Order: sequence, then structure tokens, then C-alpha cells
Amino acid sequence: MINYRLPPTLNRNIDQFENDLTDFLSGNLHETAFRAKRVKMGIYQERGRQTYMCRIRCGGNVVTPKQLMKIGDLAKRYGSSGVHVTTRAEIQIHRVKLEDAILIIRELATVGLSMKGGGGHTIRNICTNHDSGTNPNELFDVQPYAIALTSRLISEVDSFELPRKFKTSFSSLAEDAADCAVQDLGFIAAVNEKGEKGFKVYVGGGLGFRPKLAILLHDFIPENKVYHVAKSIKNVFHTYGNRRNSHHSRLRFLIHDDLGEERFRELYGEELDKIYDDDSLELEVNPIDNNQNLYRQIELEPFREEIEGYETWRDHSVTIQKQEGLFSVKLPLNLGDLGSEDCFRLAKILSPFGQNALRCGRDQNFHIRNIPEKFLKNVYNGLKQLQTLIDSPVIYGKIVPCMGAQTCQLGINYPRPATTAIFEQFERTDLDFDILQDISIHISGCPNACANHWIADLGFFGKVRRVEGRPIPTYNVLGGAKVKTGESQLGERVGWVHARDLPQFIAQVMKQYQDYRATTNGYTDFYLYWHNGGKEFVGSLCQSRFNQIPTFETDENYYFDHGATEVFSTKNIVGEAECSAGLYDMINVDDKAIKKNLKIIESWEEGGGDLEATLKETVFLASRMLLITRGEEPRTEGETYGLFLQHFIDVGLVNKDHQFIIEMVQNGTSEKLKDYRDKIIALGHETTILYKSMDNTMRFPGEKENLTINMEAKIDRAKSEAVYFSTASKEKESEKTADIFKDLRGVKCPINFAQTKVQLAAMKSRETLEILLDDGEPIKNVPGSVKLDGHLVLKQERVGEHWTVLIEKT
Repeated sequence: MINYRLPPTLNRNIDQFENDLTDFLSGNLHETAFRAKRVKMGIYQERGRQTYMCRIRCGGNVVTPKQLMKIGDLAKRYGSSGVHVTTRAEIQIHRVKLEDAILIIRELATVGLSMKGGGGHTIRNICTNHDSGTNPNELFDVQPYAIALTSRLISEVDSFELPRKFKTSFSSLAEDAADCAVQDLGFIAAVNEKGEKGFKVYVGGGLGFRPKLAILLHDFIPENKVYHVAKSIKNVFHTYGNRRNSHHSRLRFLIHDDLGEERFRELYGEELDKIYDDDSLELEVNPIDNNQNLYRQIELEPFREEIEGYETWRDHSVTIQKQEGLFSVKLPLNLGDLGSEDCFRLAKILSPFGQNALRCGRDQNFHIRNIPEKFLKNVYNGLKQLQTLIDSPVIYGKIVPCMGAQTCQLGINYPRPATTAIFEQFERTDLDFDILQDISIHISGCPNACANHWIADLGFFGKVRRVEGRPIPTYNVLGGAKVKTGESQLGERVGWVHARDLPQFIAQVMKQYQDYRATTNGYTDFYLYWHNGGKEFVGSLCQSRFNQIPTFETDENYYFDHGATEVFSTKNIVGEAECSAGLYDMINVDDKAIKKNLKIIESWEEGGGDLEATLKETVFLASRMLLITRGEEPRTEGETYGLFLQHFIDVGLVNKDHQFIIEMVQNGTSEKLKDYRDKIIALGHETTILYKSMDNTMRFPGEKENLTINMEAKIDRAKSEAVYFSTASKEKESEKTADIFKDLRGVKCPINFAQTKVQLAAMKSRETLEILLDDGEPIKNVPGSVKLDGHLVLKQERVGEHWTVLIEKT
């Protein structure tokens, strides 16, 4: 199996998202609440707010020719007629209408692909070095572990309820070929003195705002403990991560700033100790056979004629695999893009070689594998028909731009048109591109590091500067990064250049590097160049040649970015990342609305507007605002009031004096609210003050632990989730009498599950609940939903025309 397993809840998740989409389009769901749900499903709004980007999970970098055919078809029908490969080894479809996104999600599922977790506070795509399984220097293939971990983590509810995004990678080489040093969690292949396979584990790295290198967590862990480690780290992050400040919510800030490394290790160790000896949690790792094309019959006649450019292409793009007789091919994409028709052509080229023939690269290129030598000319002849960089100098395929301001709402500059301008500049030079094959150049349109500029040989990120009050597009310049196990270094910032001058600047740096290499007879690389005078040269070049910007009246070209038709402006920079959208954003929306209403209520005079409606809305907002901190998302007004009473008034977080106001509105007697204006003002103030007192982990004063983050329950949930993947496992059964009984016959989905969930929330751990359910949809849906919430279904049996279900709360 070379693809991850779709979670059993995916169809239900898709149905729910379709309901949310319908509610949003009909005006029944707030934009902020919908955005959190939308982004979690991998759908991002693009600049201009008319179209959307869909991000597809490609676990372990894998995409099959069949899947590529489907993605290309979806892009042609619903998007921009092309696909984009990302620096996280995923595939994106751009320019999608919102109402078409649900169609894309459903069709992707038919070929084993999902978009869920493509954005938001979730487990993001788990990637590897693209050549894992074929690299002659690797210790062992890590792609099966990445795929198995993907299957497990995306089946867990809390993987989509994290404080912030969580990135993981695996390296099959001991020297870190997958940028594990800058991931939230990195596994680097290792073999101990006994010859046993395992991993070095790094944690707490990341790029973007205040980048950090990861710390070494384990020098060696056995291969069968990968999930134990990942789950334990996720538990700590889920419990202690900062959920209030999206700029300080990544795992690296929890480790380096909030907890400190020592305290983090303690908490992590406690979590790991709880599950370390539980063998049922081991991943189901299925090896990938990269030898098949050595012995299977390939229905293709080898191309034997001479082809112009073939030998150069073979030198530049073809590498020997560890499987003797098989070869890998790099397919460099122009700006990471491939048109839909070319997706069809590529899938057809690769189809004779089976479904295990293609990987996405974190360099925004495709990488073909498992090609027998006698068919290399066939592949080249086919690839020449595609619109790619196949016949361009190697360095063209190593320039990595992010999408930038063309589509991204946070983008400042236009890195993609700038990259095209760099190609054009290169064509006007006499550079020896064979010497420059080893250099990586990464260009981000803003500081958020989507192009990984901090770990490039030469990196750039967009920055607004001003000349006589006018904004201009510029790039900060970095260099000298190194990613190698135990020796990693982030790039150093040495200056800035104007966006217009970027192509000329890069060409001059390349020329100086080329001259330096000539003095060392080629025995160097950019890192050594940088630390032996290159850094000083680049910094000096910025200051002496590229920091003198003419006024607008002297040369207005400097006030346009590459590819722009309008004068550069900051007015379209949104300033809020879609990827940081979460349901907790709705708390701020409600908080502002309550405060606005309180001002209206406090200053209201007779004849000054509909006071009753404002009072009722305030009670509703005060009841709804903090429910998300309890893990609740009520879908009806009545459910909102009931949950507020249960989670806040009954437990003493909100004064019990407000109960009669809540019950009054709940019972439909809101016409009497005018008589209790002062009480409602007090309720509004109390809930906003309670929110202000909430800490970064969503706990309130006096609470030892947030009710949505019960770690013991999560450990039990991990066990039950592991059991789900074991075909030999059986559900527990028990004959014990239930502690609580609830008759839900006649109650339709999803209300029956909501009432079950509310009842379980009020119970103690290990107490049992017996519910009666109707046949059909209720018995099909409710027990499964209960299991996914981490509880145990002890018994489920039919009694006449209904079903009885016995549940033990974890």
C-alpha cells in the first residue's frame, strides 16, 4: 500500500462540511466560523476574495499516475486548468469557486485522496525526502512510516483541534535529507549498535516568524515506537499550547519560550511512559516494493533512436537507484506548475511503469522513479512534450518561489513573476550553469517562509520599505544555511534589495560564486563560499549597488513589482493568515458583539430601537461565546442555552443568578427581557470578563484542566483508535447495569448524538450510559460517533424495533 488510508469518518466530515457550506451561503453561519471549518478542510480564500485554493494531502510525498490524472481533471473542470506542487510535497488547485470545492473533495476521495488537514490548526502533510526507498545512501525506506503515521493521525479527532499547525517529516538518510531540523517533529533514520532500525527524533523546529532549529529529543527510538512518540508530543502540545495568540502558538514557542526545554521533556516523558509498553499502538507499516519493474512485464517497446539533448538530460536529471537497473528522473516544473493537459500526458507516460512511479518533491518538482534503463529514452521523449523546465539549466528548477501576492492574502511581493525575470536575466549572462547546479534559491513573498527561505543557500523574503512616504517592494537577503544532522544552521540576514533589482542582484552573486569556485578547483559549495568571504561580498553588494532607490518622479518603475500593472500598495495586504483560522476566532467575534450590544443597552432610551432584540441577542452571544472552550459546537439556539447552563452555570464559572435569564430565553418568553435589562448587562459583563481571565490554554481561574483536554481520556482514545486498525480486535462487552439511562427513540440525527454527548460530558469517568436508538441512521451513526469521541461502546444489540447501546465514559 503506497497511499495513506482515508479516515472512516471522512464521508461524514464531507457531509457536515457541505451542510456548513449551505448554511454559510444562505447566511446562517458566520463567516468567521465558516472560515475555520473551511480552512481545516484544506480550502483557502485567494486574494480578491472571489476564488479559492484547494490543497491535497499527499502523504509520504506519494501521488500515483491515476491520482494525478484525477487531480488534473478536477483542475481543468473547476480550477485554473493546472496544478501546483508545494514545498510540503502536496498538490494545490487554484482559482476554484467555493461551491465547486465540495465537488472536488468528493471526487478526490474516490481515488484515495483527502484535503482535510490541508490548513488550519491540524496535522499537516507528513513528508519525506522524495527519493526515500531509492537512494543508494539511505539507511532504509521511511516512506512506509510516513504513510502509516498519516493514516493513524488523520483518524484522530484531536489531530484537527490543535493550538496551531503541526508539521512532521522523515529522512531516510542519516544526514537529514527531509529538513527534520526545522519541523515540529522530525524522524531521521538510524540503526543502533545491534543493527536494529529506528530513528533520531527532533522536535520544536520551524520557520517563518522567529525561526528555530529543533532540539534532539531521542538519539534513538525503535522503529515500532514512532506513533508513541508522535502521540505523546501531540498530547503535550494539545494540552499546553497557546490557543489565544496565533503568533506565539507553534510548538517551538511552547518548548523554547513558555515551558522551557526541561519542563517540556518532563511532560513529554510522562505522556510517553503511559503508553510506551502498549504494543497495540504500533503502526501498521507496509513496505513499498521499489523492485517491481525489475521483474514485471512492462508493455512498452524501448525507444532506440538517437534523440537530441538526451545525453545532457541524462547527466542533469537522471540518477541511479539502489535497485540496480532502475533509475529516477527529476522533472523540474516551471514555478512548481503543471497544466492539466500535461498532467494527463505525464500520467500516460508513467502508466506502463505502475502506480509506484511518481513523488512530489519539497523543491516544487515532480520526481519519477523505478524506470528501467532501456526505457529512459521513452520517458525523455514523452517529457519533452510537456511544458516544463526539462531542457533548461538545472538551477532553474532549484529556484523556489511561493505563490506570493498573486493569490495569497498575506503576500507582499510577486515572487513568481520575479522568478521569470531571473530566468530572463540568466539568459543574458555568460554564467556557467554546470558550475551552479548545486545552488538553491528560495523566494518568499512575505516573512512567512512558505518558500523555506531560511534554509536556502540564497534566500529572500518580501518586505515593504518606503521612499519619501511611498511604499516600495523589497526583499530581505539571507544566505549560508545548512541542514545536516547535528550541524544545521539557519540563513543569516545581510541586507536587502529592491524587487526590480532582484534578477540582476542574483546574477551578480552567481558570477562571484562561480569565480570563487574557479579558485578552489571546484572543491567547494555555497555554504563554504558564504563563510569564506561570500557573506561579506553579498552584504556589501546590497548596500553599495542596490539600496539607492530613485524617487517616484525620477523612475516610477521602482514603484511597480514584477508582473504588476498597478503601482505597489499595501492596501491589499490582508494581514491575517488563512492558515491560522480557528473556531476560537469566533470567541473574539462574539466578545466584540457583546461589548457593542452592552453600549447600546446601557445608553438606550424609549423609542431608540428594538431593545428586546438586542437583549435577546446578548443573552445568546453570552451563552455561545465560550462553548468552544468546552469542545462544544451547538447547531441550534436551544442547544446553546442548555450547554451554557451545563458547562458554565452548573459548575460555578458563571454566577447562578443568571440561570433564570437563560431559561427565560430558552423557554421562549423573551418579551419579558426588558424588565431585566440590568441583569442582562451583568451577564454580558461577566462573560466578557471571564473570557479576559482565560489563559492561553483555554482554562479559567480555578480550573486544573480544561474539560476539552483530558489527557487520560486521550490515552484511552489512542488505544481505542489503535484497536480500530486491528482486524483481529473486538469491541468490549459487558453485562453491567448502566449508571444512567436515556431514551432517544424518535430523536433524529444529529440531535441524538448531541444529547448523548451532553449527557456523557456531565458524567464521571468509567460511569456507564445506556441509550435507546431507532433502527436505521441513528444506530448507524451514534455509536461510531461515540467511539470517535474516545468513549467505549460496551454493548450494542437489537431489542424489537429499536437498539440498546451501553457506553462507558473514558
